[in-house]
Amino acid sequence: MDSDPAPRTVADHLQRAELMYDLDALPDARAEVEAALRLDPLDPDVNAMAGAIALAESDPDEALVFAGAALAHDSVHRRALIVRGYALADAERREEAMQAAASLLEVDHGSWIHHVHYALITRRAGAAQPALDAAWNAVRLAPDQPRTHLALAAVAESLAMKDLAKRSRQAAADLDDLGDGITAGPNATQTLPPEARRAPVRHVDADPEDPKWREKIYGPGFFRGALGRSILLGIAVIFAVPALLGTDIQFGARMLMAVIAIAACVCWVTVLRRHRGSE
Repeated sequence: MDSDPAPRTVADHLQRAELMYDLDALPDARAEVEAALRLDPLDPDVNAMAGAIALAESDPDEALVFAGAALAHDSVHRRALIVRGYALADAERREEAMQAAASLLEVDHGSWIHHVHYALITRRAGAAQPALDAAWNAVRLAPDQPRTHLALAAVAESLAMKDLAKRSRQAAADLDDLGDGITAGPNATQTLPPEARRAPVRHVDADPEDPKWREKIYGPGFFRGALGRSILLGIAVIFAVPALLGTDIQFGARMLMAVIAIAACVCWVTVLRRHRGSE
């Protein structure tokens, strides 16, 4: 009889996690990285990979935890630094994201990869000019790399610089000697570094196959869910219409309705701004 296969190592799990990650098979990638973490929970490469997966799953808080664990054992770990920057930007911690992006250039100012990530992180954090400057620097450092032109295109697109974005995408397509399928169309930015890509997230999805659908509708608190916010908005509309159009209603009653409508509207906006991102 054949002997049992040798147990898989951390490197084996990490290699498979990378493969699944590149194929956008995130559940499989997570399963592999969790298996690797059970074998060595302190491995910086595994923690950085786990952070990248958490980023792709739109969980910046978890990504920060894994990136921090990796950086605790290797303070200049490239992927961990990159993941930390994107996670801070996604979490809307803009100043910290800018500092994290700057740390990439401090580690290696001559790396075009670092300039690409600096540009994409700072743009995500809302800094337009530094992002554009870094994207141009990446192109100057590696004009023969399609990804530098794609990064410039992504930044230019976000700044409504359509001509520059179009030229940059075309330059990337012209340099695509490896057959990566880069085109000059607007979807060319899908070949950006995976840490910079995000799947669109629907804030409210009542699909019964989703185990969290009740939480998304009702929320952990009544007004954190979509149902509670809808009720607030409904109250605002119900009282605003007669307050504005009810000419046959007494002035005092109309004023009361207006106050209720304004209060409900203010509550709706406040709750929406605080809790929309958590869904």
